[in-house]
Amino acid sequence: MSPTAAPDREPTAVAHAVFTVAPVVVWQYRLDFLNLPAYNPDVTDVARVKDGDAEGAGGACGPGARYTFQLADPRQPGQTHPIELWAVDAVEPTLVTAGMSGASDAYEEFVVAPRDSGGCEATLTLWVTLPDGLSDDMVAAAAAGSLASIEKEMRLMKENLERAAGPPAS
Repeated sequence: MSPTAAPDREPTAVAHAVFTVAPVVVWQYRLDFLNLPAYNPDVTDVARVKDGDAEGAGGACGPGARYTFQLADPRQPGQTHPIELWAVDAVEPTLVTAGMSGASDAYEEFVVAPRDSGGCEATLTLWVTLPDGLSDDMVAAAAAGSLASIEKEMRLMKENLERAAGPPAS
């Protein structure tokens, strides 16, 4: 079954980043999954194959939007897997949730919170559905790989957005 809500279990991985740019900038960037290759180098060939509700939060990128892309397989260099991703919910400028299906199913929540000192903090929480019967070592390795991947996404997203914004105003 394709995930449309957070699973009732502990997440697979959680990553945080503090941004010097406005919360709405971070929210809009994450919501438009056409940006995905800019902060996840394992992703190629992203296409939005269905627009979201034009009247809803996020418009064409919001709930109902569907994307396809290729995801590199770190265990098999040169191999990719087709992935489908869909926006489940969007609350401007604080929340983006998405489901994914392909090599495995996943669900993510991206929460943006303004900071009193300016900018914002974002948290990316990921739940990956792994096949039954994996050893504890394999589950731990999958969780570690998921954490490394989303930590890299957050770092690259921060670098991209802050570079585009230029130096902070004094």
